[in-house]
Amino acid sequence: MASFRRPLDHNYQRTLPLPPPTTLFGLAGAARGLAEEELWQEASPLRDLLVATLALQKPGLARDMWTVMKIKNNKLAERSPYFREILFNARFMILYGGPEELLAELQQAFLDPTYPLSLGREDELIVVEELGRGETCPGAPLFSGTVIPGDLQGLRFKWVPRPGIAFEPPAVETMPLAFEVDKRGIRYPLNPRPFTFLPYDLEVELEGYQDALTIEPLEGRSFTWMNWSSWESRTSLF
Repeated sequence: MASFRRPLDHNYQRTLPLPPPTTLFGLAGAARGLAEEELWQEASPLRDLLVATLALQKPGLARDMWTVMKIKNNKLAERSPYFREILFNARFMILYGGPEELLAELQQAFLDPTYPLSLGREDELIVVEELGRGETCPGAPLFSGTVIPGDLQGLRFKWVPRPGIAFEPPAVETMPLAFEVDKRGIRYPLNPRPFTFLPYDLEVELEGYQDALTIEPLEGRSFTWMNWSSWESRTSLF
């Protein structure tokens, strides 16, 4: 179960179909035992990670009602209800790219994590089904159930028809690649960029796209690193 709130949603919080890049960094930081201020500082051991994700099946969608306590003049004032969309029976392949030594340390951390592993709130724990390391290789520019850097409307693409399958439209959101944490523990987004979140049933072909990658367990599916511009690597942890 997971929920990835769209940045501008408040009273009705829609969920993105896949986790954004900062969520994947946070997951790796929890496994390594990094406090939030350690995770996002320049000297963070995870600073050079590349991140990507793919949906392995179509999740269910539910809606839950929560209440928020509003504070006025340093006192609890009133309760404000809001609805939050929740994905259930969600399965993702999460990929990390980086130097061999870093990935070996991260793999061991996922086998014996310091903090509980979650893709969001503390009660939305994940179950790690399998871990592995492999080499990436160039893939076909066909994408489905994954996150592509950039706004799909600004890319040259075409829909890949899948007869008999109804799909939801892609979601385009501007998301940060990192945070700055001040002394009070308040986070400020850094390096905001547009990302296109492709649902599981939606497949597109990007014309002239050179950054499509694949690995053996994906059986022909392609992905691209969300933060590809930082550096290039052919090694992945998944």
